[in-house]
Amino acid sequence: MKNIIKSRFLPLLLCMAIVLPSCKDMLDTNSNTYLNTDDNLLQSANDSLYSVIGIVQKMEQLGERYVALGELRGDLMDVTKNASMDLQAVADFTATADNPYLSTKEYYAVINNCNYYLQHVDTSIVSAGRKVMLGEYALVKTLRAWTYLQLGLNFGKVFWIEEPVLTIDDMNRQYPEISVEELVPRLISDIEPFVGLEDYPSYGSINGLSINASLIPVPVMLAELTMWNATFTGSVAEYEKAARLYYHYFTTSSAYRACTQYNQYYDSEFKEISGASTWFSYFTALNETVSCIRYNYNFSESPVIPPLALLCLPSNMSDTYKVQPSQAAISLWNNEIYAFYRSSQKDVVYNYGDLRGNPGSTMATGSYSYASTNEADSLPYITKYGYLRGSSANILYFVNLFREGKMYLRYAEALNMAGKPSLAFAVLKYGLKYEVLTDPAKVSPDEITPFPDYCDFTSDTYSTYSSNRGLHSRGCGNVDYDTVYYAFTPETLNENRAYYGFPETLDTKTDSMQFVNVMICKELGLETAFEGNRFHDLMRLSKVHERLTGKSDFLARWVGRKNPALEAKLENQANWFLPFK
Repeated sequence: MKNIIKSRFLPLLLCMAIVLPSCKDMLDTNSNTYLNTDDNLLQSANDSLYSVIGIVQKMEQLGERYVALGELRGDLMDVTKNASMDLQAVADFTATADNPYLSTKEYYAVINNCNYYLQHVDTSIVSAGRKVMLGEYALVKTLRAWTYLQLGLNFGKVFWIEEPVLTIDDMNRQYPEISVEELVPRLISDIEPFVGLEDYPSYGSINGLSINASLIPVPVMLAELTMWNATFTGSVAEYEKAARLYYHYFTTSSAYRACTQYNQYYDSEFKEISGASTWFSYFTALNETVSCIRYNYNFSESPVIPPLALLCLPSNMSDTYKVQPSQAAISLWNNEIYAFYRSSQKDVVYNYGDLRGNPGSTMATGSYSYASTNEADSLPYITKYGYLRGSSANILYFVNLFREGKMYLRYAEALNMAGKPSLAFAVLKYGLKYEVLTDPAKVSPDEITPFPDYCDFTSDTYSTYSSNRGLHSRGCGNVDYDTVYYAFTPETLNENRAYYGFPETLDTKTDSMQFVNVMICKELGLETAFEGNRFHDLMRLSKVHERLTGKSDFLARWVGRKNPALEAKLENQANWFLPFK
């Protein structure tokens, strides 16, 4: 155990810095200053500012592996022929503990910095009648909770450490090893008392990117943890609690969070409409991002391309092009049905393709595209971290952790497992608003009688939500008018039943919940592909499927769509977790 702890924390002792006099120094990763803990309380806004920025900078080291571990093990991302053996091993579930993508020291560097802040900040300081450091204290706890959760979900267990590791004696302590099932309720207890303490300063921006966008609101992190706790326990009360937390965030945040629809890409002849919005621009919009990992690159310096973008973009850097959309992902988008409602004729016309994939247009950018290089005429590549326009590349300098589309899908998942499948399906197809919630053909009255306090979007107070649209309409048009292909009816249980895991019938509520669980799984792929959460989503939805059906092959079957050789291996849930040393 001592050697394990030393391997994780010796680099931290050599690299951790004291509270430094400038933002630039705090972001200098080459600092070799030893940490002096004597009387080093964080008692001023400047002290805590530099500390929080330091934590945000440490999280930058997690962005690439968050996406690689979360996506390469799922069904939507694959390796290219240029991929390193380390990346191939992650994708093939053959990675050993010495694989650099499985290193845990970067996670514990974040945790250690959080622990240092939490131990040294003075939360008793009062100014203008309020404890001015308490909101920031809560936010640092959520960053630590997110980091611990990633460790637990990837490795199945963690070493639980609440105090900063600052000395050799600290490294030699025996720290408890706890499972992810034990970790989650511990993290909930740690941050739950701070719900509502959202009063924290604006940290400004660095190189044009908001530092505040890297922070995770307490209700958002608590909702994520509660979803996992509900998954592990099967508690309806926990699913209702998660739904309540998402609802709280949607309806009480500074800007009401409605789920809006994109402009139509096509007319009734499926010709492009000039000026139509693109999935890429909406995905990158600041009002969609709730929390992200930002890259601290100066656009005027070299290199200006973050490692994650290098992994994804072919261009003339084909040797760095190591990951790409899988054929399973391309098929997922291509097999969806786009619906266009012609108001003049009061009918719906259909075409294939979800426009969040590849719109096939010079005007629009989706989740992936094609590029020509010297090596091939047509290479599929992931555009969510940058896209090509001629000889230039447009690069994203952040990785989304939480954004509105993902949170609405989490909310639908919680509603479904709280025993409200028609309400959950309405999130996907119609969007929750007065006219939907009061239509018994769209939402079963027994699911909202009396109205649960976590889904009432009917009040005039929430008039903003009259613009709510179903998530699926983001890529598939007027799905609220689609009664053929996107409908909660037995006819939708077609020849793809075995492929997706649909139930045999829709005769019972359990059947309906199973159906909606599959639809949410599909929608998460269509909406959030390549963002880092896919494998963990499959883990969670697979446990739900097992609870509903008694069958434990859900995750294995979905990953098997990309690589059939993995299916038998992944039916053993022990193989879902990475080796931990």
